[in-house]
Amino acid sequence: MALTLDKEQKLERAELIGFFESDQAMWEELVKQSHTFLKSNFPPESQIRPDDVAKALEPIVEVHEGLRDFLSANKLTQKYWIGYFTELIIDRTWAAITD
Repeated sequence: MALTLDKEQKLERAELIGFFESDQAMWEELVKQSHTFLKSNFPPESQIRPDDVAKALEPIVEVHEGLRDFLSANKLTQKYWIGYFTELIIDRTWAAITD
């Protein structure tokens, strides 16, 4: 589920990278909360991977009103945008939340 160059280019053309950057701190906080939740509920000593966080984060991203409004306004109706955007969030915030 890692962000590929192809997905990143599609997100850029759809202006979703700019949307992410406009409130990066909020998205980072959501990733941090998802990571913390998994860390406290996974078996002790388990490594939390980006894909684990993505599975917890994606339902939150999917119902985010600001993102839904942006997707609707830009006629981005395909379901893959939620997954791509979730991958972008994790890609851009992972280093900060795992330090």
